[in-house]
Parts: sequence; C-alpha cells; structure tokens
Amino acid sequence: MFEDVRLQGQILGEMATFLGDSYIRPVSIALVIQDLGGTEETFSNVLTKTHQLVHNNDISQYTIADFKAFYQKIEQEIFKNVNDVIIIKVLNGLAIMYIDDLYPIAKYLTQTYQLENKLPGI
Repeated sequence: MFEDVRLQGQILGEMATFLGDSYIRPVSIALVIQDLGGTEETFSNVLTKTHQLVHNNDISQYTIADFKAFYQKIEQEIFKNVNDVIIIKVLNGLAIMYIDDLYPIAKYLTQTYQLENKLPGI
C-alpha cells in the first residue's frame, strides 16, 4: 500500500510537470507541501497561518528570509533546509489559489529573486 501512495505522488508530479509547474505558477500548493514531506496538517497550517499573517500584519517589506523564518516556525522539520525558490513557489501558489492579498508581495519577491539570480521569467 505504501508504494501505491508513492506511485500516486509520482503520477501527480508528472502531471504537474506536464501542465507547466514552475516556481512562478505552481500547479498545486498541496503537491509542493507533499514534496517537502508535509502532510494535510502541514498544508492546513501553512494556509491558515499565512492567511492570518497577511491579514493581520503589514508584509509589504517582508523578504524571502522573513517568510522562510515564518514557515520554519510553523513546521521546523519541513522547512528547515528549504531553498529560496521553494519559498517563492509556496508564496505564489498561495497567492494564486487561496490568498489574493498575498499576490503583490509574492510577485515582487519573485521578480527580485529573478533579477538577483539572473533568471529569465517563466
């Protein structure tokens, strides 16, 4: 049975790739969380806590490092070694699918990351 779950994860990953999954436009935020080793509870915590953060604080000056620290407080083991592009992918996924008010800062951080790392837009 365990292998069936892993195979399902592989299937979903392949489908996301086919659909053009990227750090700018993730196909599924739940798949990102699962790829990190998170659970449904992790997903729920990330969604709920990010929603609270966005609506109860001024995040206009937040950096990728600020969000990384924020997510590490939520799920230390899941986010302890995560790189910046995954944080951007999480932010973009949440902004596109769940938290409209997160969109401006997610877009800004994505563009800043692209410029600092000389990456083309996708």
